[in-house]
Amino acid sequence: MALVNAICTSCSKTVEVDSTKDAWVCPHCSTPFIVDKAIRKYRSEHKNVAKKVKAVKKNSADFEVKDGVLIEYKGSSEEVTIPGDVYKIGDNVFENNTELKNVIIHDKVTDIGGYAFRGCTSLEEIKFPDSIKNIGTWAFRGCTALKELVLPPQLRHLSDCLFADCSALESVEFPDLLTEIGAFAFSGCKSLKAIDIPKYVAQIGKYAFSGCEKIERIIVPDGVSLIEECAFANCVSLAAVGLPKTIKSLGASSFQNCTALKSIDIPGGVLSVDGFRGCTGLRSLEIPAGVTAVGDFSGCTNLERISLPASLKKVSGGFTDCPKLTTISWANLSDNAVNFPAYYETVVASRKTAGKCVYCGGDFKLLSKVCKICGKKKDY
Repeated sequence: MALVNAICTSCSKTVEVDSTKDAWVCPHCSTPFIVDKAIRKYRSEHKNVAKKVKAVKKNSADFEVKDGVLIEYKGSSEEVTIPGDVYKIGDNVFENNTELKNVIIHDKVTDIGGYAFRGCTSLEEIKFPDSIKNIGTWAFRGCTALKELVLPPQLRHLSDCLFADCSALESVEFPDLLTEIGAFAFSGCKSLKAIDIPKYVAQIGKYAFSGCEKIERIIVPDGVSLIEECAFANCVSLAAVGLPKTIKSLGASSFQNCTALKSIDIPGGVLSVDGFRGCTGLRSLEIPAGVTAVGDFSGCTNLERISLPASLKKVSGGFTDCPKLTTISWANLSDNAVNFPAYYETVVASRKTAGKCVYCGGDFKLLSKVCKICGKKKDY
């Protein structure tokens, strides 16, 4: 087998194909294509890049390059081709360049520095060559005209705030071998419609996808043990979440204000559950055995029932503004009833009125005033 690069003639994604075959099926769009035609398309595009790299020498005064690092751009063009002697685009080089619309990067460039394109509000398109291995923090934050991204295959880590506030970004194709998505990486990408997190990702940083208002479905891959603080907060269209068996903790506000979320299956093995404050679509929730701590569920205005394990000994608030939560299955409820305001104000109050045990609803013995069922003494 002789694997070479090609470009799918249907979806225009870069793929590896066996050059000895007549046809191939694209792994991205599942469309068959003619191998020879796809290879010629790849070579043609790369020849065009090579021509533009050579032509850029005429405007070399616009670029300051030192030891292979582009450290300054002085021009004002809408389309910029990175010079052929550059292997790294340095920090802040194009930061806040509001005229730049398109960047052509040749396949010798391996690194893009931090803040390199931050605030390039007119940048509509960037095609990453396969040679890119590292992209620094905040490199594309606030590029509000970017609509789609195909990330390079050698990228293993998405740095903090990398594409934060790219408000027009609709689609992202992740590299298959990605292992980490940094904090705030896609925060505020309110047009992002769908994401497929690669299977080798083991860490998703805090606020990584917060404010991605159009995402409807998330599957967290096996290997992730912690959903960090606010990782998916304010994803108001998120209706389906798949959590892996490896998950151990759901961090504070991890799914806060995900108002379309009506249910979620929390796998066994989890030790701590938090993060559902303001999830107004939630109607019922089952916390699995083994959990020893739960956090803030306040503002879950339609939550009607919750099941808590015996391994959880107490709660300290966290269920305020849950007016419908009156069905609670929990062995330790009697000692914690006051922390469930709706339950306490309806169920407990009605038991008091009826002269019943506030803990279990049983009758008292006439003389000792001890509950016949749970054995607790009448305390009102």
